[in-house]
Amino acid sequence: MLVGDGPVARMATTDTSADAEVTALLGLRTQLERAQADLREAEAALDAGRTTQQVARTTAERLDERAAEARGVAERAAAAYLAASRGDGAAITSVDAAFKAGNDLLAGLGGLERVQQLSGDVDRLREIAERREADAVKAEERAAAAWLAVEAVPIDDLQAAVDAARAAVTAARADLRGLQSRVAAETVAIVDTLPQDVGQLSEQGWANPATGTISDVFGPRPVKPVPGVNEFHRGTDIAAQCGAGIYAATGGTVTSAGPNGTYGNWILIDHGAGISTGYAHIREGGILVDPGQEVAAGELIAVVGSTGASTGCHLHFEVRIDGTAVDAVPFMAARGVKLG
Repeated sequence: MLVGDGPVARMATTDTSADAEVTALLGLRTQLERAQADLREAEAALDAGRTTQQVARTTAERLDERAAEARGVAERAAAAYLAASRGDGAAITSVDAAFKAGNDLLAGLGGLERVQQLSGDVDRLREIAERREADAVKAEERAAAAWLAVEAVPIDDLQAAVDAARAAVTAARADLRGLQSRVAAETVAIVDTLPQDVGQLSEQGWANPATGTISDVFGPRPVKPVPGVNEFHRGTDIAAQCGAGIYAATGGTVTSAGPNGTYGNWILIDHGAGISTGYAHIREGGILVDPGQEVAAGELIAVVGSTGASTGCHLHFEVRIDGTAVDAVPFMAARGVKLG
């Protein structure tokens, strides 16, 4: 990493320590992303488990109903067999009355007339009763197996996995925030010890976003450097080493952090009063902040890369006022910072 005209956070450190901070931040960022991916996977597994369990429960409840119906038929068939075997006409009549009360054994036995016919054939009634009993047992076994399937879905384990994944995300986010806070604190401490002529935070509280020379300026471009880019260049390009740090130009709130078309990986910071700054072409995995995060002037927020419509490693730096891009060079100069 280069020093000299670079952001204040790195001016009183060696290349090795600065690179170590970048590496550590990238590592913690990767750790957080993995933890978030694990959480999404665990939540998806829990949702799938709940769906599977609900389907199994619905099936089990339906089989319970069928088993209850089969058990009722078996009991009535057994009652008919016992009545016939005893020659108990009153019992047979009672069984038929039960059939007419809404039971479906009529389909199997044919009503009172059929019962009376079969009363002389006790063996036949026994066969029917045994068959109905076997049907009921099978239906009950199917229902019991269905309830076992409901209980077999490891909802508790899946919920525990989600809880553990959430805890891992919380821990990873805390680790990242902790290191970012330490870097920000170092920035403030270093500012107090720097001589006034090395490009540290200006009196207005602004800092140089990257170390390097200006490779393209704000304004119309007669020749597009790469296809697909706008004919009007909305920012100032600072040629910087691949992997070098990118720093917040001043304090504010991150409103965007992620892929953004030809900008590649992009960060936008809202500084209030309608002013925002943008940082483009950040390397893959090089975004070190999240939307909604508060950052300090000169805080390390990203790593230089060449994503999007880019011909080489550099920082595309934008300044916007009420959403309209303005020339960053005079804007920053008016705040005590010389770009490039």
